[in-house]
Amino acid sequence: MHQLLAILLTLCTLIAAEQAAAAEKINVLLPQRNANEAIAPFIAAKYLGYLDQEGIEASYLLAAGSNEVAIQVATGNAPIGWASPAQAVIGMQDGDAQLDLRYFSAVEYRNIWSISVPVDSPVSSVAELKGKRIGVTALGSAGMNYGKAYLRAAGLNPDRDVTFIPIGAGGQAITAMKQKVVDAIVFWETANITFGIAGSPVRQLPIEQKLTTLPDVSLLARNETIKKNPKLLVGFARALAKGLDFCLANRPACVLMTWKIYPESKPAEGTPEQKLERGLKMTTTWDGWTDAQLGDRRGEFIESRWNDLSEFLLQGGQIAKPVPASRMFTNEFVGEINNYDRAAIMKQAKEFDLKSLQ
Repeated sequence: MHQLLAILLTLCTLIAAEQAAAAEKINVLLPQRNANEAIAPFIAAKYLGYLDQEGIEASYLLAAGSNEVAIQVATGNAPIGWASPAQAVIGMQDGDAQLDLRYFSAVEYRNIWSISVPVDSPVSSVAELKGKRIGVTALGSAGMNYGKAYLRAAGLNPDRDVTFIPIGAGGQAITAMKQKVVDAIVFWETANITFGIAGSPVRQLPIEQKLTTLPDVSLLARNETIKKNPKLLVGFARALAKGLDFCLANRPACVLMTWKIYPESKPAEGTPEQKLERGLKMTTTWDGWTDAQLGDRRGEFIESRWNDLSEFLLQGGQIAKPVPASRMFTNEFVGEINNYDRAAIMKQAKEFDLKSLQ
């Protein structure tokens, strides 16, 4: 009996070792300098073993921004990147220097960029910003592109009616707002949440509906990878979809998971309850990872919105002619990405023991 048990244990060990050896090791680039709760679905995909189930061993590398992610994926330094599409689509234009990339799984269904003012500002519309100073991280940042589009839509001339001022990010940007160096800012969603947590809350100004639904950060890869290694891309996107489902069903677990893997992301001050409350504020970004038009379907691109993105870039003078939707993304993997038991993931999330993360 003991001999049989020993043989079985040896077989199990060999099988586990074989599976580990067979796992495809990859780097995945995320466009953030620092980890925070907003990337928890990626963390959950790894921590909960969803990537293991796909035979993938992923290391997440934090990059300086979406442009850096796109460039690194295009040069083959990582097979998968999570990047905002504006700069990537600009690089997809016909020409000798085009980026040979395409998006293969949609993640963010709403535009993460907004034009905002301090909560106590008397300004209530974009049109009222005429003659004002608008802060962006840098004059070459994506915020400039979006800010100009919002101003044009409000009937203003962005090159004549306002002044753009580079104010950096984080504490530097907060100081610029407190000292009234700028009257408004064009920043991304998680940055705005961070400003509120730091005691400098901002209020978003209404923008044209068509601009709010421009697609944003999604998964991209080289066309060669899409053609030659679809199993890897489907597996990663499916694991991320599971991670998102888990996180939407149990947000506190995913906040604690982020802190466990990236301890530096945990707030340093406050009671445990206050820290968790701050962490949960960052999870509101996941609300844009789904869309009512698609229901529970994950990863599907909405073509009309990508055409709106192409038009947005065309009007801004960043592309010379529209980029076809088929050049920007592929929906060929959507069926396989959604081929999993969503009810089982939801059950796992609701039964998850939070104490295991403390």
